[in-house]
Amino acid sequence: SQSAPDILAFPIAAHSASPFAGARSSEAAMQFTPQQLTGGPRFHHRTRIGNWSEDQELEEIRLKDFLAQKEGGHLRVTAKQRQLEECLRPEQLSASRDGALRFGQKVMLLNQQSKGYLSVNPYDEVTKDYAAIMLTTTTRQEPSVRNVLIIERVDENDGFDDDVVHYGQNVRCVIMPFGERMGGPTYMHSEMVTALAAAKFSRHQEVTALAAPTGETKWQFLYPDVNNRLEMEGEPVPAGSPVTIRHVQTGSFLASDEIPYQNIFGHEMEVHCFPYFSLNKTQNLVGEKKGDITGDVPLRRQGLPNVWTVRTATHDGE
Repeated sequence: SQSAPDILAFPIAAHSASPFAGARSSEAAMQFTPQQLTGGPRFHHRTRIGNWSEDQELEEIRLKDFLAQKEGGHLRVTAKQRQLEECLRPEQLSASRDGALRFGQKVMLLNQQSKGYLSVNPYDEVTKDYAAIMLTTTTRQEPSVRNVLIIERVDENDGFDDDVVHYGQNVRCVIMPFGERMGGPTYMHSEMVTALAAAKFSRHQEVTALAAPTGETKWQFLYPDVNNRLEMEGEPVPAGSPVTIRHVQTGSFLASDEIPYQNIFGHEMEVHCFPYFSLNKTQNLVGEKKGDITGDVPLRRQGLPNVWTVRTATHDGE
């Protein structure tokens, strides 16, 4: 009769005297695991540990955002694909039936050093007085809207009566607008090297495509052989022939070398202005003493980075 109260009182006393009651209540209130508190990897929300409910809600929100961006075409991979499609749209070159290069023709410029075609990148912008984008050379041989140029006459009263391009005649190289970034035609442009204007890698004279036909967008096609350049001045430029392109305002020459330039189109080469003359002695003073030449006659031959081939639909320069 005396043992019954002792048996009934034992579990009550044991429960009230438990030293782990406070610890259990604090563990139940914990919302994050020790790994989460220290910045380590988290458990998946399927594992009912820590803040799993909020993790599950966050993952559902991310999935909804992804689907919304996919439907709207705002994903990075979708945007890049759209950029490539609008820049690589095929373009038709002009035919030169009589073999002469004429104004208004659609041509491509192939560099003999980098073996790439002059191309524009509307998604690589440069800070200028007007809207400007970068020029590079690409190994893509297919004519497209980004690598087809139009040769434009600078002055109608330049002394030539026909529409044929002549050596030494001032011209402009025009890229017609395409895509959503280009609001109008752009013109091949260059300027003197300054602290804020220089090629990205070589630090030579920068070449861009400018949205305004300023005085810095004038160029001249010259005969590539310096020994016969003076005699060829004013002669028609044959289509598919090699030329050197001189910038009128600075006197430098358009060039491209095997300098890697990474962009959205992959591995391309840099375009700049620099006179790649040979380093051998040409006996200039001896020729001037004899009266054969004058001081303004160049005698050092032009390097391959300065040599370009004008490609048309009927003359590809090969």
